[in-house]
Amino acid sequence: MHHLRFRQVHLDFHTSGLIPGIGEKFDKRRFQEALKVGHVNSITLFSKCHHGYSYHPTKIGQMHPHLKTDLLARQIDACREINVRCPIYLSAGLDELAAFANPTWVVKKKDGTLYKPLEVEWFVRILRFNSPYLAYLCAQIEEVCQRWPDNDGIFLDIIGTHRDYSDDALQEMKRLGYNPENDDDVQRYAEEVLYRYFKATTAAAQSVNKDNPVFHNSGHISLGARKALKFNTHLELESLPTGGWGYDHFPMSARYVITQKWDFLGMTGKFHNTWGEFGGFKRPAALRYECGAMLAYGAKCSIGDQLHPDGEMNLDTYKLIGAAYAEVEQKEPWCDYVKPVAKIAIVSSLQNQGVWRGGHGQTFLADEGAGRMLLELHQPFVVLDEHAAWTGFDLLILPEGFVMTPDKAAQAKKFLAAGGRIIAAGSALLNPEQSAFAIDPGAKLLGRTTNNPDYLMATPLTPDVPVKSAIVIHGCAYEIKPTTAKVLVDRRESYFNRTWEHYCSHQHAPDAPKQVSPAATVNAKIAYFAHDIFSAYRSYGQPLYRDFFAAALNRLLNGKLPVETNLPTTARVNVMEQRKEKRYVAHLLYAATSTRGKFNGQPVELIEDLIPLRDVSVTLRLPRKVKTVRLVPAGDELAFTATKDGVSFTVPEFTAHQMVELGY
Repeated sequence: MHHLRFRQVHLDFHTSGLIPGIGEKFDKRRFQEALKVGHVNSITLFSKCHHGYSYHPTKIGQMHPHLKTDLLARQIDACREINVRCPIYLSAGLDELAAFANPTWVVKKKDGTLYKPLEVEWFVRILRFNSPYLAYLCAQIEEVCQRWPDNDGIFLDIIGTHRDYSDDALQEMKRLGYNPENDDDVQRYAEEVLYRYFKATTAAAQSVNKDNPVFHNSGHISLGARKALKFNTHLELESLPTGGWGYDHFPMSARYVITQKWDFLGMTGKFHNTWGEFGGFKRPAALRYECGAMLAYGAKCSIGDQLHPDGEMNLDTYKLIGAAYAEVEQKEPWCDYVKPVAKIAIVSSLQNQGVWRGGHGQTFLADEGAGRMLLELHQPFVVLDEHAAWTGFDLLILPEGFVMTPDKAAQAKKFLAAGGRIIAAGSALLNPEQSAFAIDPGAKLLGRTTNNPDYLMATPLTPDVPVKSAIVIHGCAYEIKPTTAKVLVDRRESYFNRTWEHYCSHQHAPDAPKQVSPAATVNAKIAYFAHDIFSAYRSYGQPLYRDFFAAALNRLLNGKLPVETNLPTTARVNVMEQRKEKRYVAHLLYAATSTRGKFNGQPVELIEDLIPLRDVSVTLRLPRKVKTVRLVPAGDELAFTATKDGVSFTVPEFTAHQMVELGY
């Protein structure tokens, strides 16, 4: 697999044909100066943009009409002189020139339209990979590889499945046995077309060098779609916190990808919001934190920029990037060839994981709710897809929506028999028909209540839940009767559901005093929540839900959590291992986020101030006996206390991101 450098820039250059003077201010020395100021050692450069223009002479496509120089060649030469890698970008799913010249190459929607002609969006004409466009695209890729046989990789963008109702697509569907009137069949056909694209373009990218790096970007790493992911030599996790993704999207994506075989990088942006924002800048504090988070979760770093049409690099941007990358450069030795140290795993609730899902900012509420609880409780974890083994973990979380097929039931029973523990919610422990528990949590399934909302009540088994009165939770619950399990959380129903005939106050009726079935049970191996508590946490953000989850976690792990710390819930902790160096590296992260303004209807979550944290106590439970503890890269030794199963130490002070090396 391709091994990535740590300090990359993704240099967008989507440039309208209406703009004159393309590249006329490019200067090799100033270009190199910007990269040096930014501490950049890899930069993705453009061969072809979304507008369809090439930025070098081409016999296949069309060079930008106002470009009078071989811009890409000059950029590559400048990079080569200072040992900066330069992967080459080609827009695949979007090409305005090709779309206008060949309307039959554009995806036709079910209503017969290609696009809304007067709609002002970024780009609306999606190209068909089941048309002659695919051969055209492959010829462009091959031309680039022949021109630069020693290129540092091909980046192909805007990849996904599209339900296409073009005339020849309808005929091909029929020939292949798909029914164009059936949406599922049309989707399966779209998947088949996507794999034609993967095979053809990967072959084109590796037509000169069979080991040439290649990445197919869809804005999201599709969890469990290993058949599609295998066409990549590495992965790039697009996740711009200020562009609608938020700061907790990247950790979830990274904690899945770290379980796979690929080297990967995180991709944020220098923009105040997202791609294409000329004149947009975030604070250096934000990039420092974002790059620290990428390192903490096992990724290399990439920061998105957009080159001005005149070709001159913006030094303000590269001073901003350099503030973060100067720190990354010092931290690299402790962040390469790492493996996660995690005894907890979330088994994703996403179904049909073989299907490729593209698009920005996808959310799976149950997974994200569970992930946010663990992030806020400072517990390292990974995310497993449906193909993963469950060995090596002490505790699994099965969010609501997880389907306990017979194969998964057998896997769960084997995991429990080997000493594993499970926290599950909603339907996750039920058989696929949801008629009974497939895995016995020490309770019997009675049915499903229609009461909404319900109320949660603390019990003696949840002593740290600070509220002892009824706590509202929206959504219905499964009705259960404990057999051998203890009641972890009591449940009360409201007096009635809100309708036009009976309602109370502004929102919902209060809790009724009658006895009902429990909200959660626990035994020695399984804690079960009858509500969709993880989705509820992601949707409503009620910290008390997390308190109930923490009680289950503590009880199943006998009070010995992998991490104990006095960090605030907004801080993050992760632990990696470098086996060759015989050390663990603990990462501590903290920055205060706020929301100001909106972009595309989403609040812009940003970081402006980095506030130091002092006297941070940390206890880590680790497989190996720790012999030395020091702050890195500074090298300051820390006093520590070794215990039978871990180590305790105090970090006097840190800002944004601190690494602690634990030698064994």
